[in-house]
Amino acid sequence: MNLVDGNYLNQYVAPKLLEEFKNYNDDFIAVIPKAPTEALTADGIKFNKLINNVGFLVNNTANFTSTAMAGKKGLIEWDKMDTTPTKVTDKEIRALPFDKRSEVRKKHTESWMIGYRDYVMRKLAPVEAGPGMVMLRTTGATTPSGRKRLTYADLVEFESKINELNLRMSDKLYLILCSYHQNDLKLDNAGTNNNRSAITIDPQTGAITRFYKLKIFENNAAPVYTAAGVLKAVGAAPAAGDQEASIFFYGDNVVTHVESVKILYKPETIDTTNPDPTSDFRLQSYGLCDKVQEYGFGALISANA
Repeated sequence: MNLVDGNYLNQYVAPKLLEEFKNYNDDFIAVIPKAPTEALTADGIKFNKLINNVGFLVNNTANFTSTAMAGKKGLIEWDKMDTTPTKVTDKEIRALPFDKRSEVRKKHTESWMIGYRDYVMRKLAPVEAGPGMVMLRTTGATTPSGRKRLTYADLVEFESKINELNLRMSDKLYLILCSYHQNDLKLDNAGTNNNRSAITIDPQTGAITRFYKLKIFENNAAPVYTAAGVLKAVGAAPAAGDQEASIFFYGDNVVTHVESVKILYKPETIDTTNPDPTSDFRLQSYGLCDKVQEYGFGALISANA
């Protein structure tokens, strides 16, 4: 069946609208700590930190000298989030077999969920390599598209690098696997005679849920990195060498908060100038998500052949 512009205006159509081909899986957001409400200000959320310079000596014989402990402060600012407005005229809805206004609201909710998920995922992703950031490239067999697959050995090496960060809370180590890497691991698992018991795969759903200490989420959305390993902006034009990445984050070093989402609606009953009175609808809110400290994040990026 081919879809063409417009909607049928008589009653002899299927009662259910066709669904969108969109995945807005955002289950990983549930493990990100919410911002303490008492710390929220008009500017954002403010943090303090003491830099630990306390030494430890054995069999010291010299006099001690006291040193000051310096403080650091940080601010995560608000971001304004909007869906683009949708207009509906009374002319176009008067004979439709479904409530278009209600369906438009649902589409805005779906777009909000997708947009916020992508916003959070990009905030979790390292912009580029640096201290406290684990960034590795895959080393597996080359696919027809020129991408190297993720292997079990790659994941072992990735976790080893995370262990070197010496993160305090081992139960807050999370990895969001992109769709390519999900299937790479299943292929690697199926093609070996070794026991890959470290990879936990749900036999009912096929979802990968754990690798040793890493708790795993799956998502079809993924941040994209350039061939040089730099995080691309949302909506940036594709370029040769771009590759999707699986993202690691330490749950204790990230925070998120969304204020109440406002429904902005202008009914057609106050439109006195258009020949076909028009209503407008959109969603708007302020929110924030960011790294509390630039430490304990990572990207596992598909290498180019």
